[in-house]
Amino acid sequence: MLDGLDKIAAQINQVIINDNFPDTIKPAYLRGAVMDYPARGGKRLRPALVMWSCGLLGGKPEDAVYPAAAVEIYHNWTLVHDDIIDNDEVRRGLATTHCEIAGYSREKFLVEGDKSEKFGRDLAILAGDIQQGWAVNMLLKAVEHGVSAPVVLSLSRRLQELVNRELISGEALDVEFPLRGWRSVTADEVIDMLAMKTGALLRFCAEAGGAIALDCADLNRPEIINLGEFACAAGVAFQLRDDWLGVFGDFEKLGKSIGADLTEAKPTILLLKTFEMIGQEEREELNALIGMVEYSRPAIERVRELMRQSGAEKFVLDKSNEFADKARTILKSFPGNKYRKLLLEFIDFLVTREK
Repeated sequence: MLDGLDKIAAQINQVIINDNFPDTIKPAYLRGAVMDYPARGGKRLRPALVMWSCGLLGGKPEDAVYPAAAVEIYHNWTLVHDDIIDNDEVRRGLATTHCEIAGYSREKFLVEGDKSEKFGRDLAILAGDIQQGWAVNMLLKAVEHGVSAPVVLSLSRRLQELVNRELISGEALDVEFPLRGWRSVTADEVIDMLAMKTGALLRFCAEAGGAIALDCADLNRPEIINLGEFACAAGVAFQLRDDWLGVFGDFEKLGKSIGADLTEAKPTILLLKTFEMIGQEEREELNALIGMVEYSRPAIERVRELMRQSGAEKFVLDKSNEFADKARTILKSFPGNKYRKLLLEFIDFLVTREK
């Protein structure tokens, strides 16, 4: 684990748990759902990126705690909605928000089947909506905790123009691609989608840290632009690794299902390259293995074998390392200090993690 990450996680946990924004949410189970994912913990990588980027440019990382907490809450609303879209039942080893609320409705209101599942999805959508408002509110509170009003205003606008618009556009493309089928989606399109879906929020994290350090509301300042480019490249590397873990990972380590991308016939670069690099007979075999509701160990192992033998697995891991190297090169253009070292370790973690 990265040095100092536990300390940042503890700081962020305290800010989130003690914030009064959720206090008046009704009904109580909706308030619990809003608090759930943010309070579950996690690695807090995005808050670390905000705070270390601030330190990299000579700022005080403590000044960036509230914006760091804001991006963590923001990230969590995207997970709540993403889990609904993907029909995921497990998040960080526990029930996803929509499944948890569906279970509550069965116990509390004695409803079953489609009715309870719809209720779970409906309330989870609302929980995510509130979390997005909570994130913005947390960012605005940074004015009271060491960040100048012009910087907070600039970051608030950036959150909507960059993150909200691009992240949701990226998610929309991710949902669209399976309908188009693997034959009509290109690897470049997937990379662009990943830069929006995953890279946009990481870009914002680094830009926010830099802007706070420099007390600069102009996010077009070269240092801030370069920080954003570093983080976006790291984000694509991260997502490529995540797609690899979705097939080759270990459920116990990940805390979520293996093979979900295969069930959805999601045209990841891993899957696209496998189809491209195998023969017709193997292609037909792989096609028959796509879209299964559940994957037995032999089925997963056969998919892994095809991906590995074709060279697709190596291609994706190499591509992840390529983006990581781009991120490292940008980062090394900044003066050396302990925060640059931490951010370099951050990149290494993204492309070697197993969960």
